[in-house]
Amino acid sequence: MSYQKKKINKLAKSCKGMIGGSGNGKRGFMLTYAIAYVRDFVSDYQIMGETMETTVSWSNIQNVINAVSEKLNELHSLYKMPGKPYVSYRIPQIYHTGVCIYFMLGMSVKGIDEPEEKFSEIEHTLREVIINNGGSISHHHGVGKLRKDFLPNTLSETSMQLVKELKLAHDPQNIFGAKNGILAK
Repeated sequence: MSYQKKKINKLAKSCKGMIGGSGNGKRGFMLTYAIAYVRDFVSDYQIMGETMETTVSWSNIQNVINAVSEKLNELHSLYKMPGKPYVSYRIPQIYHTGVCIYFMLGMSVKGIDEPEEKFSEIEHTLREVIINNGGSISHHHGVGKLRKDFLPNTLSETSMQLVKELKLAHDPQNIFGAKNGILAK
């Protein structure tokens, strides 16, 4: 552990980075569980928010972050949302091939007609931006119903058919009730 810490400190220093310490990591981890409660609380004040996560190669980290931030500002103006949008990101997991980027975004929807629909369109577009800039459809949230529209551009028809046939072979009566992602109707 001390060897890894020493190497990480050296790497961070050479890249003009800083070591935030384990306390920041623990607070970030706690926020993962608290963010849904924060989102529910601020909705009473006509603020909508969401989290999005992706896996991205080391070489595409900054591209994805910049593209999401720029597109959010563009869409915020396009939909004439009040105030300024909020976006933050963190990298909670690192791998040899890349990282998980966890985005948190929010904006006021005060006085906006059909705010849920507009926010949903913004979120969907930001997911497109992530994928178009080298990010994955998901890191750990899964595909589910929200991201199923991205599957045809992410997986081949053969891959999707394989998953459906494996599911049918192992659960022909749909005991597991899976109706998300590839299995969504």
